[in-house]
Amino acid sequence: MRFKSLMIHLLILNIIFSNMLIPNVDLGDDTAVSPAIEKLRQLGFDLSDSVLEAIGEDLHVDPNTLSLTDLLLGLGLGDYDYDTGDWTPRSTRVYAFDAEVFDIDHMYTLFLKGVQTIVPDIEITNIREDLSGMTEEMTLSDDHMMLDGTRSVSFTCNGHEYSIELESYGDWFNEKMFSFMDQVLEKENCPLKLYELQAQMQFVIVVYCSEELCGQLKTLIQPY
Repeated sequence: MRFKSLMIHLLILNIIFSNMLIPNVDLGDDTAVSPAIEKLRQLGFDLSDSVLEAIGEDLHVDPNTLSLTDLLLGLGLGDYDYDTGDWTPRSTRVYAFDAEVFDIDHMYTLFLKGVQTIVPDIEITNIREDLSGMTEEMTLSDDHMMLDGTRSVSFTCNGHEYSIELESYGDWFNEKMFSFMDQVLEKENCPLKLYELQAQMQFVIVVYCSEELCGQLKTLIQPY
């Protein structure tokens, strides 16, 4: 828990330091917003005043000084209660998470909840994670990834049963879950796709959109 909290604090400090180099907008004008906020609003992302206020409080900065990447992160990360494990989304357009997951036992459950939030064409229920194939002993595979056995994830999507067995990388998210979810969405005849946008410090931004919008976001997003 202490390490995860340190990572979040480092993220906040990185954002604050980065934005010290960016001139603030004229806050005397209540209607003035940064180009990043305006661009995301034009692309259909909900950045209401209340959402911006919540993001600013989380990161301890004026949201008008945030880059488009930071705003997407703030939207997608939502509100996570580290005491209860409850997650509350802030957006139905973007989901973001740390690939070095805090709650190891329920990492894919939380991911599926995030996917459910941004994909209106599906209903995911009855999520089950079987950790019985995991071991406490870490070994090295041929590609030098640290493994500790396997884990399976099962769930119901639009009334159809799906399951996958994944190699367990300790507290790291196995990205094979993305390709599996692509197959699920295709089988459920979803009109759009999930796209993964890399952010900073292992954070991943996930959007459900057209290829055109994904291309626009990839052009605008600022890697760290």
